[in-house]
Amino acid sequence: MRIIVFGLAAIALSACGQPAQQPQAGACTRTATHEVAWSQDGAADVITAASAGPSCKQAVVTWTLRNAQGDALWVHAGTFYDMTAGGAPPADAPAVTNEQMDTFLAGWADVTLTRSSELPEWREGAASLSESVQGMSYDTPFDRETYEAMRARNLPQLCFAAAVEASHCLIMDPVSHSPTVIVMFGP
Repeated sequence: MRIIVFGLAAIALSACGQPAQQPQAGACTRTATHEVAWSQDGAADVITAASAGPSCKQAVVTWTLRNAQGDALWVHAGTFYDMTAGGAPPADAPAVTNEQMDTFLAGWADVTLTRSSELPEWREGAASLSESVQGMSYDTPFDRETYEAMRARNLPQLCFAAAVEASHCLIMDPVSHSPTVIVMFGP
């Protein structure tokens, strides 16, 4: 009899699920989208910048690039504070309003489209791309020969903010047909 009672109790308890979580008062769940023609001719990619957190001051922000079929091509994540001021917020950091978050997300989703031929030249004999450029600091995952070949191909390039003072530029890799960072730059 005890086995039956314990069995029924176990079944009853297993039927109890967690209640669906309702958004907390003050929660920061916001989005902004922007369409760009980048990865495929004649098809619009969609960039979604989104925030999620118990407050906008504490929000995690994500930047997602999806192709016309809805497949995620690239994702970048950080915190609102790190993306706007750098680092972790101090204890006395001011609150972030929904309007401030909306402005940030709309600006982050609105990317720059250019061509790889517009990137700076990596001069022969220079040890790095940064050594070839005055002013900004540039870095690339490619060696000089590959970088210059990608520049010469004049590929569509999409640049987005990756930190408070840094940007990443993506190209569609001609071999793998997937996005890759061609250059990162900042002061």
